[in-house]
Amino acid sequence: MSGTYHTLGASTLAGPDQTNHLAKRHNAKSMSQSPSLLMSDYWFLAGLILALFYVADPFFWRLDKIGPTKHLPLIISILGVLLANVGSQVFDSTKSSLKHNWQILQAGLPLVLLGLWIVIGSLYTRKFNDINNTFITVGLYMLFAFLAARIVLISPARASIVRAYLISAATLGIFMVMRMATNYDGMSVNYHELEALIIPLAVYFALRPSGLNNPSNLQNNDKRYSQVLFTLFFLGAGLVFRKNTGFLVLLLTLLYIWIAEWRFRFRENIAFRFWTMFWVLIVLIGGVVAAGYFAQQQELLPSGNPEYRMLTYDVAWHKFMSSPIWGTSFTGQATEKFTAYTISSAHGNLATHSDILDIAAQGGIIALSLWLWGYLRVTRLSLRHALKGDRPREDMQAAAHTLACMSIASIIVYAFNPILLQPAKSLLMWGQFGMLLGISLHLANQNAESKTKAAGSDAANTHLSTVELNHA
Repeated sequence: MSGTYHTLGASTLAGPDQTNHLAKRHNAKSMSQSPSLLMSDYWFLAGLILALFYVADPFFWRLDKIGPTKHLPLIISILGVLLANVGSQVFDSTKSSLKHNWQILQAGLPLVLLGLWIVIGSLYTRKFNDINNTFITVGLYMLFAFLAARIVLISPARASIVRAYLISAATLGIFMVMRMATNYDGMSVNYHELEALIIPLAVYFALRPSGLNNPSNLQNNDKRYSQVLFTLFFLGAGLVFRKNTGFLVLLLTLLYIWIAEWRFRFRENIAFRFWTMFWVLIVLIGGVVAAGYFAQQQELLPSGNPEYRMLTYDVAWHKFMSSPIWGTSFTGQATEKFTAYTISSAHGNLATHSDILDIAAQGGIIALSLWLWGYLRVTRLSLRHALKGDRPREDMQAAAHTLACMSIASIIVYAFNPILLQPAKSLLMWGQFGMLLGISLHLANQNAESKTKAAGSDAANTHLSTVELNHA
């Protein structure tokens, strides 16, 4: 009691400078006591950051297309997961690993079954049909999502893992956007298919804690302004892509930020309300002007390759209709030989420009149902535990919102592009989805523990009152 009184007294009697000094010391102490990254965490992150380097490809090495190196990021990240599991088995006295394994399996069971089905079907066709061009990459990387969930769930430094990944993605995202903006006309640089990775980073900076509750603090103001600039930068990336999928992801990201944060600020802050209406007016005027300009300059608009896409869609659709229940059980070829369109690097072997249609063609209604069911289960869990929180949010909650927006945007992108067949991009996409699942399960466990403690405390208080009454 005396210790508590002394602390309160010191804080109350101290002047403003001393109070700020004590607050800084408390924050520094909290930061120093936060769990640090373990070796297994570094290995896991190294694989993801290497995949980011692959897709950014600053030196045009195309490492994601070379046989010996294209799966290296996956191998490195899996090594981190294995080290984390060994450490958990050796040092975890509570032996909660089996509980965590069951939680992950229960939450993601439909996608686990789908991933295993794809892998088994691909291995079968490699062995018995002598076809190496299979969908095994799709299945393996889908299963990686649950390894990512595992390491986030069991690591004490889970918040640092997710933060480090998002900051790394933002750093390379800035590089990629600047590269596109300065060299897009030459078409030597095109990060199309990465819209779901780059644009939703705006969610992280829009929702991340920035000291808005203390506007008198200059340091907090600087942090707030920098986060506003980063938010606008990554939203602007949606225009730099100049692709239809980029525009769709931009609209999704704006809608997500509005639902998660901006609608509250619009009600609470007059200045925010003014600037919102101002920018909406500017965008409307700019949209009208742009529509008139592009109506005269049709060649500047993204075409979307409708002729080529419709040809590949037609092939996939006929496969689906020939066996709509279970398809080919993923024993077909991942790409088709087309004569109408030829790409020199692919030697005429072209993928269907829709991974969802490929899932339908190769696995029928059963595969589509597992795919949709898996997403809905994780969405429900995330909405209940990770995406519903008080404002202002903690950093990990902002990260969860960002990963959720990325996961939804990924569906938009791979609905019109062959993402799941590309190792580095698939690793990032499923890794983000897995980290969201890991955060959601961790928060679900925290909520369950809080309810258990609260129930135990209420029971103890009730027992104490009964004893006191008996003595009376």
